[in-house]
Amino acid sequence: MKKTKIMIAVIATFIITVLLINTIVWYLQEDSWTFKMCMSHGATMMVSFLFGWIPAIFVGYDLNERFEKDL
Repeated sequence: MKKTKIMIAVIATFIITVLLINTIVWYLQEDSWTFKMCMSHGATMMVSFLFGWIPAIFVGYDLNERFEKDL
């Protein structure tokens, strides 16, 4: 159960980070671009995947330490 909670937290953090990065890109783009176009652009996807895992790793590590400490 511990590993499932950590996995869900890591995936949720990754998805939130990707959505945040893509929302920033959409906000800074021209008015003619839609949110879907910003989400599917190659450079945005690459940046999201490269930098999206950084906060997720920290969340997973902290949760693992908290669960180990509680035992």
